[in-house]
Amino acid sequence: MKITEMSPVLAVEITAVDLSRDNEEDFEVVRRALLDHHMVVVRDQKIPPAALIAFSRRFGAVEAHDNTRYLTDGFPEILVLSNDLQDGEPIGVPDAGDAWHSDLSFKEIPALVTILFALRLPNRGGDTEFTNCHSAYDALDAKMKRRLDGLRGVHTVNKLRNPRVAIAGTRQDAEEFYLARDASVTHPLGRTHPETGRKTLYLSPRLTIAIDGMDDSEAQPLLDELIAHQLDKKNRYRHKWLSGDFVMWDNRSVNHRACGRYDYADIRTIHRTTVLGDAPY
Repeated sequence: MKITEMSPVLAVEITAVDLSRDNEEDFEVVRRALLDHHMVVVRDQKIPPAALIAFSRRFGAVEAHDNTRYLTDGFPEILVLSNDLQDGEPIGVPDAGDAWHSDLSFKEIPALVTILFALRLPNRGGDTEFTNCHSAYDALDAKMKRRLDGLRGVHTVNKLRNPRVAIAGTRQDAEEFYLARDASVTHPLGRTHPETGRKTLYLSPRLTIAIDGMDDSEAQPLLDELIAHQLDKKNRYRHKWLSGDFVMWDNRSVNHRACGRYDYADIRTIHRTTVLGDAPY
C-alpha cells in the first residue's frame, strides 16, 4: 500500500490495495488517513455492491436512503447517482450534490463518511470539489470565533426554502419531493470533531438557511460572510476522477459539491453509500 498527498490542504491517494478483501488492517490504514487528511482516494478498485456495503459498515451504520427511487436492485443501502436514462427515465439521481454541502446535515444525526465508487465516467467534466472546514475555522479571527460560540445554524433539505440554491430542470417531481421533506434541525456553527477534537466551520449554502433565534436581517449577512470564507480557494481541492476510483470523505471535516459540466449521452454513473455519524456539538 502506498499513500501520497494529493494537495497541501486535504486528500491523499492510496494505491496497491484491494478494498474488496474487507481486510481489518487495510481498513485501519484508510481510517487513519481519513482522520488526518479528511478525504481519501483509493485507485484502481473493483468493488461489487456487497463489498461496498461491507466496507462502509466498518465505519458504522449505513443510511437507509430517503430517495428510494434510485436504489441499487437488491442493495437498498446503495444510492445510484447518474444522468443515464432507461426507457426515457433516469436510472439515478441526476443532480446530486450540485451545491456545496456536508451530507445529511439536515438530520439530527448527520453523515460521518460518504463513499463513492465510479462505475462510468464522462469524457469531460464530472469533477468533485472539496473544501477543508477545519482550516476555514482556524483562519477566523478571534472576534468571529467568539461571536460563533453558542450560535446554531438551521439546516433543511428543502430547496424551496433556500434562496441560495435552485432545483435542476432534470429532477422529476422535485417540488413534491421537497415539500414532503420540510423539517429542519439546528447544529452548532462551530462544531467539534469527536475523534480529533478539532473545530470546524459547520454550515453550507445548500443546507443552512438561517441562524436559530437570530433575525434574518443579521443572520443572512453573517451566513454569506461565513460561506464565502469557508469556500475560499485556498481551502479547496478539486478531484478529477479516474476509472476505478473509490473516494471517501469525512463530512465532519469537509464540504463538497459535484461540478457537473457533462450532458447526456456523456454518462456518469456512481454508487454511493453514506455512513451515519453522531450529533454535532
